[in-house]
Amino acid sequence: MEARSSQDLCCLTGLAVVARRFCANPLGASAREASGIDEAIKANSSGSRGGTGEPTLKPFGESRTLPFPGMTPLSEEDRYVVDQRHLYRKPSAGSGVSNEFARQVIGVGRRCKHGHPQAIMYDPLYRDGPGKKHRLGDSTRLTCPLLVSAIDGLEKKGAMDRYNERLETDPVWHGQLTRVNEAHRLLRSNLTEFRHAELAEARELYGEKTFAVAMGSGLASMRPDSKDVKCLHANTADELCRNGDNLIAQQTLRDIEALGIPVNGNDECCDNCNLDVPLERSRWRMERCKNGVGKRLSRGRKHAARSSYAGSARSSCAGSVCGDDFEDDLLM
Repeated sequence: MEARSSQDLCCLTGLAVVARRFCANPLGASAREASGIDEAIKANSSGSRGGTGEPTLKPFGESRTLPFPGMTPLSEEDRYVVDQRHLYRKPSAGSGVSNEFARQVIGVGRRCKHGHPQAIMYDPLYRDGPGKKHRLGDSTRLTCPLLVSAIDGLEKKGAMDRYNERLETDPVWHGQLTRVNEAHRLLRSNLTEFRHAELAEARELYGEKTFAVAMGSGLASMRPDSKDVKCLHANTADELCRNGDNLIAQQTLRDIEALGIPVNGNDECCDNCNLDVPLERSRWRMERCKNGVGKRLSRGRKHAARSSYAGSARSSCAGSVCGDDFEDDLLM
């Protein structure tokens, strides 16, 4: 009965989110509803290219205009979902999610069929506070837990080696990787074009040489002439934000589909992104992940397990002679 209740709540929430997105951007909604990765790629690419075959880059400047067609603003609901269910950060005291996070994110790339962000684009000059590092080489991030988990699995099965072997022998793939890296160099320049004071501050903080290398780097801080993939997560985030010209990411998404994992989301993954459904009751949730997200996920799981154990222990001691000694042992 609990599973049915969770499923109904998830579906209603997803429908509401998709409805809001459709009203705000009907063309983007129709693209997101396309079934299969080939259809999704085709839909997302439609109308976004000029005569050169490259995605159209909109001016950014001080107006924070979204730089690519198909991108949508980060809503307040998105902020909570990404912060607490994609990055697994603890809820902040008071307002919940800091406004700093909203300033950090420029916009959302593709959304899943439930309406949740699958990738976001960062402001390369954002930093948490004075003395903190900027995100100069890190413009896009894959956040969808389903896709992150699936790509982790692909990498463990040797996908990186296979893709790098293809890069060595396939001139189309190699040329495309070069174009992706150049596109991110131009994106970084575009996003910071009118921000002279912040650029001067970053240049002083890093030094001229390091600053020039960071500003001139490609996707995920890759060298412009890089000959390896480096990170499938970063390539996929690029594909989902820049509207469909990343061949490496497209192959990654096809490989995910071949595993039986729908790249637009399945019927259960929405529980992981639904703040009204506790993670321990989710029909699907991310089990493990690398980097900082994985560490926060592990800490959260351990905390939930301790809380559950403490609650059941206290319940079993109700009305019995457990005493203060038991409580002291439990809290050690």
